[in-house]
Amino acid sequence: MKPAKSQAGFTVQPQETGLTASLLGSRSLPAEKDIRLIFDKEFDYSCGTCYFPRTANAIKKNPGHCYFKLKPDHAHIVVNPTSSGGKTAHRQAGIVDQITRLLGGKPSILVTTKPLEATESTRSAIERGAELVIVVGGDGTVHEVVNGFIAHGALINPSCQLGIVGSGTAQDVLRSFNLPRHTGEQIEVACGDGKRVVDLGRVTVADPSGNVHEHFFLNECQQGIAAVVVQRFQAHHKWLGGFLGFGLTAVTTAARHREQVMSIEIDGKHVATASFLGVVVSNGGYAGGGMNFAPRAEVDDGLLDVVLIHKQNIPSRLINFPRIYFGSHINLSWISYFRGRHVSVISDEKVPVEADGEFLGYLPCVIDVMPHSLQLKSRS
Repeated sequence: MKPAKSQAGFTVQPQETGLTASLLGSRSLPAEKDIRLIFDKEFDYSCGTCYFPRTANAIKKNPGHCYFKLKPDHAHIVVNPTSSGGKTAHRQAGIVDQITRLLGGKPSILVTTKPLEATESTRSAIERGAELVIVVGGDGTVHEVVNGFIAHGALINPSCQLGIVGSGTAQDVLRSFNLPRHTGEQIEVACGDGKRVVDLGRVTVADPSGNVHEHFFLNECQQGIAAVVVQRFQAHHKWLGGFLGFGLTAVTTAARHREQVMSIEIDGKHVATASFLGVVVSNGGYAGGGMNFAPRAEVDDGLLDVVLIHKQNIPSRLINFPRIYFGSHINLSWISYFRGRHVSVISDEKVPVEADGEFLGYLPCVIDVMPHSLQLKSRS
């Protein structure tokens, strides 16, 4: 079968023997057809691996292997259509088209259909020589993609760059890394020449089954109340959006959350063993849909900012809650602020852990900074 080249810059190749995609069905596509037909409304679904179009009828009539894949090139795009409450699915056609026109090449594309698919796809693309990965999605999708830059504890290709087109609920990564809020500007930055080398965080933690895993985060990692908020937000209030949804979940959780005893070490020095509402370990400053947890944080200083939220009565929690959005909470007597490169948090209680808005597991955990690790596309 002859490859079909499109005006949008994609190349469709016959699927190699033995390779199967995460598919939803199968449908022939004439070689002369522009692959941009994948964006037409007549198609209800697309293959998560190669973006090949699927209709609901085709899925019912002919479920099976996907016979096409996109030819890999130096750029890879990861799109999460369910981000921003599913709104990204309606905008992805225009976003991807703008990106491919600005890049002027033939990027490979993944449209995610399941958790961790973005990580696997990113890792595969970089191993195949991708020099730029652009993620279209929310903070959770960014988290998955960042983990795809790393294999066996090290960057696969330190020169590979990350571009971010924020299309999520919280948008805290955009705030923390001073990226544009307008989609068009984000695309220009992601495809442009500007870049900065930023720090990453590494956290080792046990998952709910007790298996210890290493994860990497771009923005923040928290233990205690914030991880509870993440779980409740994902389950009940995500449809409200980042600011309102996280705010409502945080207030209702603060009104009933019980402090837990944790012991914290920073750079090998014991800092405290006490009852805490939560512990915030930040690379960037923002989390929870605009809460400025670590206002002194710099994403390229080789340090993690550690905020300890001590035990406090419920009226005080609720009265002072708005101060988190302005960063003035760090002046309260029940907040402690530290900086360091290595953080250890342990507890005899079942304390949840999250990173970049994704639930990871439970304490104990060890967190390290990876200084000047990731090349991030940024304003010039």
